[in-house]
This record gives sequence, structure tokens and C-alpha cells, in this order.
Amino acid sequence: MFRFIEKSFLKITQILGLLFATIILVMAVIMSYNKVDVKTDDKIDTPVVKFADYQKFIRNQEAKIGKNLDNNQRFDKTFNAYIDDIVSALSGLSDKVIDKTDLKQKVKISSKVKLNQQPQSVSVAYVKSLAKLTNQVAIVDAKVNMDELIKWHDQSFFQQIKEKDKRNFLQIGPLRIEKSAYSMMWEALAIFMLLVIMLAVLRIEQNTRK
Repeated sequence: MFRFIEKSFLKITQILGLLFATIILVMAVIMSYNKVDVKTDDKIDTPVVKFADYQKFIRNQEAKIGKNLDNNQRFDKTFNAYIDDIVSALSGLSDKVIDKTDLKQKVKISSKVKLNQQPQSVSVAYVKSLAKLTNQVAIVDAKVNMDELIKWHDQSFFQQIKEKDKRNFLQIGPLRIEKSAYSMMWEALAIFMLLVIMLAVLRIEQNTRK
């Protein structure tokens, strides 16, 4: 039984070995041909550095800076508009519900501190969500503890952001699994080659004893 398995395995390894040898030979011929092409062309083209290229580089840099400034200005305008909306809603509440001293400054600073490490898209989404919530409170004229309400809003909002990031991570997961599969394939090939070497050594040892 072992003899049959050994013969079958050796036959398979011979076929695979011939296939790998053919592939390696073809690659070696192609690489050698490319090296010959490189060696036959000893002439080096003189690098061309044009002032026009520098001007183009500067224009691109200025355009990029201008675009960033426009994006920042657009963000500030949108962010401040939602801050004003929040302040307007809170100003309509009873003085017993909220302290209105320097209200706009408090709301703006508090929001900036919470969103310090967040991208602009999340910052806008946060103040938009808070503006919607405060307007709902103002419409029904609810008697609530605003500190607790805002704390609850923040916990709920950032929890949803984390869940969204987690879903995005899970979507990227299959790509990582694919890379892992390639890695496992190469490891399996290495193990296979090791088994071939071990079997070859065993065969040589058996022939030597005979």
C-alpha cells in the first residue's frame, strides 16, 4: 500500500516539478532578454527640467490650497449655521431649563471640544443632529434637563458612528481574507515542496541500502 502511494506521489511530483521547471525556464528567458535589451542601450537620455513644469506645479499647489480653503470656509459656514439654529432653539426655552448666559459661546466651544478629533463630515452631522433635537424640544416646550438630554444625544450619536465604522470595517474584511488565502496557498506550496524533499531523501536512502 505504501509502495503504491509512494509511486503515485512521485509521479504527481514529477509532473508538477516539470511544470514549475518550465515556468521558471520561461521566466528566466524573458528576464535574460530584458537584461540584454537594457545592456545594449547604454545611452542615457539627459534629464529635461523645464521652468514650465515648475509653473504647472505651483499652479496645482495653489489650486489645491484654494480648494482646501473653500472647503474649510464652506464647513465653517455650515457648522456655524447649525450652531445658530441650536442657540435659537435653546433661547426659546424657559430660564429654568437652561442657563442662557453666553449661550452661543458655550454651545460653540462645547461642540468644538467634543468634535476635536472628528472629521468635518462627522462634525457637521453632529451639530445637525443636535439642532434637530433641540428644535423638537423647543416645539413641544418640554421641561427636561438639557444637560442630561445632550449627554444622552452625544452617547447615542457617537455609538451610531462607531457602529457605522464597524460595518465599513466588515466590508473591507473580505479583501483581507483574500490576502490571507493567498498567504495560506504559498504556505501550502512550501509544505508540499518540503514533503517532496523528504520523500526524495527517503527514496535515496532506500536505494542506498539495497
